[in-house]
Amino acid sequence: MKRAVPLALTILLAATALATAQAPAPAVPEDPATLLGLSPAQAIERFGPPGGVFAVRGAEAWQDDVVFDYGGGFSLFLFLDRVWQVRVAEPYARPVLGFVVGSAVDRAVSALGSPETELPDSYEWSLPGEAWPVRLRGVVDDAGDIVELYIYRADF
Repeated sequence: MKRAVPLALTILLAATALATAQAPAPAVPEDPATLLGLSPAQAIERFGPPGGVFAVRGAEAWQDDVVFDYGGGFSLFLFLDRVWQVRVAEPYARPVLGFVVGSAVDRAVSALGSPETELPDSYEWSLPGEAWPVRLRGVVDDAGDIVELYIYRADF
């Protein structure tokens, strides 16, 4: 009988992980900057448990993040006990900040105005922030389409 409980728990966790992996990403707010500053408990209360949790190591120890990956192109990056960055990427298909991930840069420019910084593989805009400066980085593919968005606190 002692093995039945751990086995049952293992089966339940595996089924939950499979269901989470196949579930679509939760709906991201039109302005993902509203998620900056959430605690882990607030993120889980709002979006449920993430389908995956992993670390992203930086060059320095203070640059290490914990990532709550919700699948479908949506992730939250946490430093210490707060969300400091939101990632929205393909295959996420709902509008964010006035355009859809996968759109041409021109579509983002029509929604956000001209970017402040243009790099070979990305564009950056300053966004209005309430408690801290906020920036948006749009990563582009070879065709010039924005395939990833990073909305982050610019004071980090």
